[in-house]
Amino acid sequence: MCRLLDLSSQISDEDLFEAIEVASQNLKEYEILKSKGTEKLGPPRFQIIHSVHCHVTGDKPQLYLEQPWVVEDGPLLHLRGSKAINNFDLFLERNKEIAFIIYKDYECCDGVPSTTSKSKIELGLEVDASIFLTGEHIQLISNDLKLALESLSGKVFDGIPHPFSEEEDYPSIGSTDKRGPPQLLGEKDNQSIDYPYMFLFHRRKEVEEVTTKQPPGAQIYLDVFFNYLFSRMAEEWAVVDQLLAQKKISAKYLDYLFVPNQIVLMQRKDMDTAQTKAYVLQDWLQRSSQQGSTSTVSVYSWEFDGNFYKSLSDLSIEDLPSETGNFLITEMSVYPIEFANKEVVSALRKRGNMFWKCRARHYVSYNGKTDHAIQSSMDSRFMIDIATYKQMHRNQDNEPEQHSSDREELPIQLLSEDSPMLGDSFFLCLPTSIAGFNMQTKEWINLNVHYIEDVVWNTEAFEFLVIDQGTKSMIQAVVTNQLHASQNTDLIRGKGNGLFILLHGGPGTGKTLTAESVAEIAKKPLYRVTCGDIGTSAQDVENYLEIVLHLGKTWGCVVLLDEADVFLQQRELYNLERNALVSVFLRVLEYYDGILILTSNRVGIFDEAFKSRIQLSLRYKSLDRSQRLQIWINFLKRLEQLENERLDAERRGDKKDGTMLGYGINVDEIKERLEELADESMNGRQIRNTISTARQLAMYQRKKLSYEHIQAVIDEANKFDEYLLELNKGYSADEIQRDKKER
Repeated sequence: MCRLLDLSSQISDEDLFEAIEVASQNLKEYEILKSKGTEKLGPPRFQIIHSVHCHVTGDKPQLYLEQPWVVEDGPLLHLRGSKAINNFDLFLERNKEIAFIIYKDYECCDGVPSTTSKSKIELGLEVDASIFLTGEHIQLISNDLKLALESLSGKVFDGIPHPFSEEEDYPSIGSTDKRGPPQLLGEKDNQSIDYPYMFLFHRRKEVEEVTTKQPPGAQIYLDVFFNYLFSRMAEEWAVVDQLLAQKKISAKYLDYLFVPNQIVLMQRKDMDTAQTKAYVLQDWLQRSSQQGSTSTVSVYSWEFDGNFYKSLSDLSIEDLPSETGNFLITEMSVYPIEFANKEVVSALRKRGNMFWKCRARHYVSYNGKTDHAIQSSMDSRFMIDIATYKQMHRNQDNEPEQHSSDREELPIQLLSEDSPMLGDSFFLCLPTSIAGFNMQTKEWINLNVHYIEDVVWNTEAFEFLVIDQGTKSMIQAVVTNQLHASQNTDLIRGKGNGLFILLHGGPGTGKTLTAESVAEIAKKPLYRVTCGDIGTSAQDVENYLEIVLHLGKTWGCVVLLDEADVFLQQRELYNLERNALVSVFLRVLEYYDGILILTSNRVGIFDEAFKSRIQLSLRYKSLDRSQRLQIWINFLKRLEQLENERLDAERRGDKKDGTMLGYGINVDEIKERLEELADESMNGRQIRNTISTARQLAMYQRKKLSYEHIQAVIDEANKFDEYLLELNKGYSADEIQRDKKER
């Protein structure tokens, strides 16, 4: 009998007889309803059903129309109810006007009850059944309601997952036949709509606007459905609205904060804006079933390896400012971008636009703090070129590359567009770093994109160059013509059509500065190579130069070979190693197409084979007094600029930047003594070093930089120069080199 009525074998005789009586009455009523046929339905309504799952009596939930109450069942607390629904199909047949059902889900007899609950039972006090409530969900019954919601969903819920969509996570609402077999009714199925109905909270205004414009036949069902939900959630939503208006939230209401397809920021306490990362939410917040465990959100961002592709991950919502009270949303490690400061969002957008520029080869400057601003800005220049980076690190990549079929990539045709209409969900969610080649140290470094800027070419540097005006014009002419050369004029295919410039003269006369200035007016990267970089064996030289000149050609560099004497030295009959070195150097240069500048202070030892390969050879004499005066004036202008920056930093209250620039500069005093400074026999490098050392001395003494500091450094340097002059019997370095016929 128990098996026939689908009852537990442990049921009492009294309950069994009652079940038999109910089954008999249901059978009679079913026959009556069947004979009556269809009748006119009343207005649509909803029904609340209490579904109790008892861990002792079995897995099948018991359905009641009235809220259950708590009774003592041995050591356990059990739920009982009245107005049980024993035949769900018959119940629906009796109540055809029910459009949807709200299930209140309970679980009982699962473990020993709390001491408080047990004490209440013993004292005869009522225990609230809500402590056994585990969830709430809605099941749609009426096909008319389902069709009305499906029609409405595209206009109202577009952009967020909802239970009326055709997505996998939310199957389309179908006929009542899809609810499942009767024995599973009351359990959550693939058509359930779960509390707290997040999709509706974030589309309330749209629902109110669109519902009133629906056909009367659909509107009557929609009104019943949404009126219940709005009434059911009104109190909770009011609390959430009040918190969000204050830009606050609590742990209890975290679910309301995160909306799928929304951009969120991850910004921990130890992270600044440069490290802030943006993601796009893919789903609602997932809470752990374990008490106190962290919640997670599924997100994606964009990565770049020559192609842009989505990178999927989960973010943990942890270390909340409070587990019980309210807190500012921006105090969380992960929060929606709508609550972020405008400055942060603007910085992320700027960062994304810069990364897009770097998708192809891009020469940039990096505005990280330098030791001091007198030094050349070339130290902070980087070439970003992902294709070359991958080529040079091919053997170091241990992970196999993902194929486009394994991941979602940005359409490749968009890479050719300078300003694609991809929106914040793309540009804000690009990587925070990218590999760049340091043109000074010759190594690849991971750069924070926040600090990357477009190169501002210092075209004035060439004008400030202290050399003859005729020499300047000559340099500018050959460089300009080289840039406009469109084809190879050499008769032999494969030979280079490069521009080779030789700058020779004593140290500190402006050779290296000229090379840097040429790169600035040509608006090309400067690739500086020294003897120490290349090596001394013929094979090493050939391999290194081929790499350098390949990069120089690929990136359109001005290649500077500084202090090139060892590679240009006259070949001798008995020095085969040197001869091989020079021959390799000549052969490699023969086929270079770019601009190559060589500097030397020992031009007298050059091999004559180089003479035919040098298009322009410029001599740099030792500085005369007028040139030294001009160099002092140029450096003083730079000092004035630094002083103005310091004063601006003080006005802004930026103590850090102000301290970096020192304690001020007595510009007027130094201007008055420029004539005296120009009398000192110094080269350009010595003048620069003097100013640099004097600034450090002034900062150490916590004083303004003045003429006194500069003169103190000059006096110390003169002691060394006087000793060298005495050591060389009164001959200067220039005179000694000329006597050796090397300069």
